[in-house]
Amino acid sequence: MVLAENALFFAIGALVLNGVYELVYRAAHQKGMNENSYMLIQTGTVFLCLLLFSSGGIGFQLEVSIFFLGLLSGIIGLVTGWTFLYAMGRGPLAVTSAIRKLGFVVTAVLAVIFLDETLTVQRLIALFVACIALLVMGWSSNIAHRPHPMVFITLFSAGLMTFIHKLVAITGVSVTAFLMVQAGTAHLSSHILCIKGDGYQMNRRLFFYALLSGGIIAVMMTLGMYALRHGDAIVIAPILQLGFLVTAPLSFLLFREVITWQKLFGIVVGTLAIVLFTRGG
Repeated sequence: MVLAENALFFAIGALVLNGVYELVYRAAHQKGMNENSYMLIQTGTVFLCLLLFSSGGIGFQLEVSIFFLGLLSGIIGLVTGWTFLYAMGRGPLAVTSAIRKLGFVVTAVLAVIFLDETLTVQRLIALFVACIALLVMGWSSNIAHRPHPMVFITLFSAGLMTFIHKLVAITGVSVTAFLMVQAGTAHLSSHILCIKGDGYQMNRRLFFYALLSGGIIAVMMTLGMYALRHGDAIVIAPILQLGFLVTAPLSFLLFREVITWQKLFGIVVGTLAIVLFTRGG
């Protein structure tokens, strides 16, 4: 069965934004971000952007159960973002990023168990190819380039949050209203982390990066949830995480990063994974 065109459209849009978002994170990381303060501005920006997108009030658009899923997803989202920033600052960026994106394996397993999504041979091959593509992009022969263990929490929480997004998306409720609850919860939690941590630390440049990444995330999550509404999570979740197909070319164009044979191979394998998913979704 071919993946529905609307699901593919939303998924590819989210994929592109995921790649751009990765570049913004890299730039902020190089400037020496404070994880708590960065997450505070980023989550606040996500909430404000979604508020602009939304056409109605939260209370009239969400059932109680969906509202609490938004709260839970907000906490999980904060854990995902904070642990990734923490691990990224203490380990090799490429490897850390690749492992984080493997969270779609968690989503796929949960979708098969709880949503009875079909795991065909072609989908299994596509999942394997997507994993290979990410591992190729993050592979390093230097044994010292091992990721910080915190990234494995990121992997699990990212996969769990995408699964929750799928659960909510198929109910037909307002996507923006749900994401506003999620972002608002993450933002309030960020205040607590700042107060209990090193306080509020942000310079003008990092403030700009946090605003930019927050805007990108708001649109990216909205597109991702619409894709999940129209397509199976076992197909959509991996596509959403192949943003390196955008990051690698843009890194070359903007930062003159060398596209090695390893990266080129990863791009080819990643493209093959998308073809397999779309033709067998």
